[in-house]
Amino acid sequence: MLVIVSAVVLAMIAWPTIGAFVTGFIKGPAGQSRTQVDPVSALAMSPLYRVATLYGRFLILYVIFELYLTVFDRTDQFPHVCGNTPFTTTGGGGSGVAVLRGASLQSNGTVQVCTAHPTAYEWFLYALIRLPSLILWGAVLLLLWQLIWRAARNGPFTQQSAAFMYVVGLVILIGTAVAAAVSALGADLLDRVLMVHPGFVGTGIAGDVLGDSLKALVPWPALVGAALISFARITLLGTVLSDEVRATV
Repeated sequence: MLVIVSAVVLAMIAWPTIGAFVTGFIKGPAGQSRTQVDPVSALAMSPLYRVATLYGRFLILYVIFELYLTVFDRTDQFPHVCGNTPFTTTGGGGSGVAVLRGASLQSNGTVQVCTAHPTAYEWFLYALIRLPSLILWGAVLLLLWQLIWRAARNGPFTQQSAAFMYVVGLVILIGTAVAAAVSALGADLLDRVLMVHPGFVGTGIAGDVLGDSLKALVPWPALVGAALISFARITLLGTVLSDEVRATV
C-alpha cells in the first residue's frame, strides 16, 4: 500500500512537467496559432525541435517504466531501493563493507547498497537520489520548448529569445550542481541507514556532497551552460545594436 501511495504522489509531482511537455508536443512549436510562425525561423529551429522532442519522449517513457517497476514488481528478489556507495569492491579494504539487517550489496561497476523492503524514510531518500536529475532535464526541455516557440514566432534574434537562452544556460549550470548535491545527500544518508560503516565518514557528508556537485559540472554541463549564456549575451547585444541602427535611420 505504501508503494502505491508513494507512486501516486510522485506521479502527481511529475505531472506538471510531463503534462506541459505533452501539451506542447501535440500543439507543436507554433503553439495554438501556426499562422504567426515565421517559416525561416521555424526551419532554423527545427534541429533543436527534433532533438528536444526525442529527449522528451525518452524522458516520459523512462518515468512510466520506473513507476511500473515501483508499483507492480513485488518480487523479493527485486531491490526496490538502491544507493551508490564510495566503495569499489564489496571487500571495502580494512574492516570490510558491512550492511545492516534487511540490506544487501550489489556490485555492477560500483558497489550499491539495496533493500527490497524499504521504509517510508528510505523511499524518501531514494526519491532524493532519483528525482533531481529527472526534474532538472524536464525543466530544461520545457525551457527549450518555450525558446523554440518564441524563436519560431518572433525570430531567433530578439530580446525574448536571448533571455530564454540565458535562463536555459543558468538552469543547466546551477541545476546540475544542485541536482548532483541533492542526489549525493540522499545516497549518503541512505548509506548511513543501511550500512554499518558508511564510506563518507572520512570526509563528512558536506565534503562528499560538494565534491559530487563539482564533478557533475565537468565537462559538458559547464561548457554547454557557459556557451548558452555567452550566446545569449551576444544575441542581446546584437538586438540592441540593431535597434540603435534602426533608430538613427
